[in-house]
Amino acid sequence: MQGYEYYSPVTSLRPRRRSLLRAAPLALAAGVLTPALASCTRASERLDAESNAVPEVDLSGIEEVPEISALVPAGIRERGELVNGAALNYAPGEFVGSNGQAIGYDIDVLAALGAVLGLATRTEAAVFAQIIPAVGSTYDVGISSFTVNEERLAAVSMVSYFQAGISYAVRTGNPYGIDPGELCGKRVALQVGTYQEELSLERSQECRDQGLGGYDLLAYASNSDAATNVAGGKGDILMADSPVTAYAVARSRGTLEEIGEIEESALNGIVVAKDQPELAEAIRAALQHLIDTGHMERILAAWGNEAGMIPTAEVNPQP
Repeated sequence: MQGYEYYSPVTSLRPRRRSLLRAAPLALAAGVLTPALASCTRASERLDAESNAVPEVDLSGIEEVPEISALVPAGIRERGELVNGAALNYAPGEFVGSNGQAIGYDIDVLAALGAVLGLATRTEAAVFAQIIPAVGSTYDVGISSFTVNEERLAAVSMVSYFQAGISYAVRTGNPYGIDPGELCGKRVALQVGTYQEELSLERSQECRDQGLGGYDLLAYASNSDAATNVAGGKGDILMADSPVTAYAVARSRGTLEEIGEIEESALNGIVVAKDQPELAEAIRAALQHLIDTGHMERILAAWGNEAGMIPTAEVNPQP
């Protein structure tokens, strides 16, 4: 393989949509981390958190809908709070801002759901792989950019709310004439430990099997670093999840542009325990209300990700 350049000692691979670069489990009461704990997650997404592209979405116009809030199970309704588990290192879905608060479109969606359901909301930071087993006990829901797939649907219920895939960005004007479908021998920048890395290794081998040069992989510790180096000309193309690419372009101050089509598009879902069908239906109805009233589009657009809008929220959609 040509110049396989790493910027992190982490080399093992993980399933789609999430990286290995996880913070240790942190308690996040009312969306705030203490400074000492926040430093654990700061490194991988610092540029995102400090960027002027981080929006503040006004959710004050979203009101409780009694016929929907009545669907919430009695225990949660009496508690008055919906508890979410999330891995806070995946901008722009969920990450830690420079002020130590949890931010991202998933965090805004959670707050909007709470408003419709008449509930306060609280996010607890966790290791991504440990969220699903804890939904139904430690957490009421898991809103953390979970792709809907058969394996997860066998263990939990999932309510669809967003759609994402793989997308690409290049330096504005595409000065190197890059085509996402023809990357043999090109400098492909990505985050180490992601599905994109695994896919690039496979595609690079296919290039070599055809007698062409393999990918010149530039694997960085964060998507922020990968995007920065493409904007600066060190990499030819950024390969990342579509929400990440859209956010990188939005915060690039005109130095990056998206090219090509979104590949392998799949639904994202909010995780609910299988023995909580009433809660799943309440979440679905609240999401559909947010979609129908335009609040969902407003939230996603603020984060540069309105392209991920779906028209209908479903409980346990087909992957």
